Amino acid sequence: MNIDSVENLSPNLIKRLRYLEWLFLLVHLMLTIASGNIQFTLHFFVYLIAILFSLTLPIKCSLKYRQIYISLALSLIIFANFQDISLDLLLYLYLAKSLFLVEGKHTIYFSILAGIGWVASECIDEIEHLDLIRYEPPFGYIKYNLGTIFVFSAGIYIASSVFVIFFGSTIIAEQKSRKRAEALTDQVEILAQNLERTRIARDIHDSLGHTLTNLNIQLKVAQKLRDSDLDQAFEAIDIAAILSFQCIEDVSHAVQTMRRNNFDLNRALNNLLEQSRNDYSFQVKYEISLPSLALLSSHQIYYVVKEGLFNVQKHARASKVSFQGYSTAKQIILKLQDNGVGFDRQQISSGFGLQGIQERVQALNGELNIDSAPGKGTQILVTIPR
Repeated sequence: MNIDSVENLSPNLIKRLRYLEWLFLLVHLMLTIASGNIQFTLHFFVYLIAILFSLTLPIKCSLKYRQIYISLALSLIIFANFQDISLDLLLYLYLAKSLFLVEGKHTIYFSILAGIGWVASECIDEIEHLDLIRYEPPFGYIKYNLGTIFVFSAGIYIASSVFVIFFGSTIIAEQKSRKRAEALTDQVEILAQNLERTRIARDIHDSLGHTLTNLNIQLKVAQKLRDSDLDQAFEAIDIAAILSFQCIEDVSHAVQTMRRNNFDLNRALNNLLEQSRNDYSFQVKYEISLPSLALLSSHQIYYVVKEGLFNVQKHARASKVSFQGYSTAKQIILKLQDNGVGFDRQQISSGFGLQGIQERVQALNGELNIDSAPGKGTQILVTIPR
């Protein structure tokens, strides 16, 4: 575990380790008092040093200092065991701490060295205090030898240390997974915010932008004709009034679309095309039979069609426009065709406003195909997978 990972340890986890260490110290102290085998000065010194170690966790220090911290703590525990002061629980707790403070391979080294010292202290203690003959019912008297003591101590240590290391590794892996999940959540939120900004920008461009452009054109016409042709000037002003009302409708529509979940795409497209019949100087024929879709998909398709109609009105100089919206088992198909002037696809410019359509189609994982030539009109074909 690198230093960044150590510094990101949960404060709650650090507190729990400290409380657990104090609990283990209290348990060992109570067992020592109960046994009556207490050397006040030596026990006071050992427990005082152990408490000082428990108050410190060098998570912000370098790897070298963290290794020294674990080495000194394990050395104190093994020294205490040589002095017949049992701190078994603390031994395994510091092995667990080593998982959090140093790299995995160093934990293995510490566990091996601590195991050698621990097993040696256990064997020496048995040799000094016992005659190696014990009565153990129901087997009667059993004679122990040094090999038996070594295997018994080593077996307990290996089993306990392996369990502690695996359990600690599981906690660390879970913590890392949680940190990664939190980081991914933050990234998703940032991406969602960026997508929402892009969507709002497109909506403003595709609705208010178009209407305000037409409104500006009509007001300029009225300005130019106010001194020469009042009738046409007033007609332009009447159209501008209609367009200003349309701006309000566009804002209202955008707000309602964001708030409601029952957006009816077929009805919205019918209203849009009927409105195009009244506002634009071309005939419109349409057939719409689209399935029920998610709100976001319906919203995107609506603005694809609206952008296409605006492009026809602005650039095509067409007299007839047809639109078909239908679905197959695997696709949703949108086909918008006009009999206008067309254009050279090799010389298409951003002024034709097709970039917004392309971005929306890509957001739906669809494909956009444009078939046009000078004097032959334009066909926009959009296919979206269901």
